[in-house]
Amino acid sequence: METNRLAGKGKRFAARLYRMRVIGLGIGFFCVASVFAQAQPRVSPWLWAGLIFHGFIWPHLAYRAALAWTVPYRGERFNLMIDSALGGFWLIAMRFNILPSMLILAMLSMNSIAAGGVRLFVRGIVAQLLGAVLGAALLGLAFAPQSQMPTILACLPFMILYPLALGLLTYRLSQKLAKQARELERLSQTDGLTGLWNRRHWEDLLAEWFERCRQDREACCLVLFDLDHFKDVNDTEGHAAGDAALRSFALFLRGSLRPQDIAGRYGGEEFGVIMPGVRLPEAQRMVERLLFNLRARAGHAGEALRCTSSAGLAEYSPGLGDINEWVLEADRCLYAAKANGRDCLVTSEWDPGSARRNAIG
Repeated sequence: METNRLAGKGKRFAARLYRMRVIGLGIGFFCVASVFAQAQPRVSPWLWAGLIFHGFIWPHLAYRAALAWTVPYRGERFNLMIDSALGGFWLIAMRFNILPSMLILAMLSMNSIAAGGVRLFVRGIVAQLLGAVLGAALLGLAFAPQSQMPTILACLPFMILYPLALGLLTYRLSQKLAKQARELERLSQTDGLTGLWNRRHWEDLLAEWFERCRQDREACCLVLFDLDHFKDVNDTEGHAAGDAALRSFALFLRGSLRPQDIAGRYGGEEFGVIMPGVRLPEAQRMVERLLFNLRARAGHAGEALRCTSSAGLAEYSPGLGDINEWVLEADRCLYAAKANGRDCLVTSEWDPGSARRNAIG
């Protein structure tokens, strides 16, 4: 059951390790070959053939083998164990020549830890020991650790290129993870239906502006919208039509507000907008214009958004204790607008005797 769930997982992981294996084993070949070229007695042809196979053929076979697994990630972890075993074998074949041996062990250790952490690293050490035991059984055990100048020169490209390739891979992965983290954060802050900020994040932004107003005495207004008779749309035309109306209103808000205004879905058919840098009279004119344009749009046949909106507008004042009082004031105005017949704006300076629908031309 778990295998079916994970089927196909790890293809990109296998592709990343394929590139690293091609680089590492390709340039690692010359490290081992330099030791073999200086060895006395001469190294047997089958060892040379095995080295050529491991350096230039095995990376491609390993990649194809990993993709053939139901779960390529598991196949690639198995390939890493084969790499480790072969690394142990080449240590014996080189008679523990110190520089290439350390480079091979370092490469294998970095690959294992990067792919599976400490557990895979420990398994890799076990695989190296098994490869070394096999090498000792086939070739005997000899110890010649000194690295000659040709070997040192042959190892220099490995010492430079492989860490650079690994660093580049790590950088690209970190960039990708950072991008995914930013996207996840954005999704966690966004209302899935309308694309506006969700209530939690919008209230966090409102709290930030409340503090800015209190500390820096900046002007800011808060307006709450409620779509009129929205329940009738859901009841008569279905929830799909209701969702389309909500999305259409969100698009309408984006197109009607200033770039610095902050719109969010407050809940159901209610929306909130933070209007930084404006006092109540200016904000009132802006919202009245918005409601007028919405009324004109709602009268068009075939329009997804056929609802007008009531609105409550409250300006920040030093007498507000916290954002809850600010929201309650805007909410009080909103309910007054609904009680006044809907499709109108009520502000925190509202006089019941002067309430009116917008008549902006």
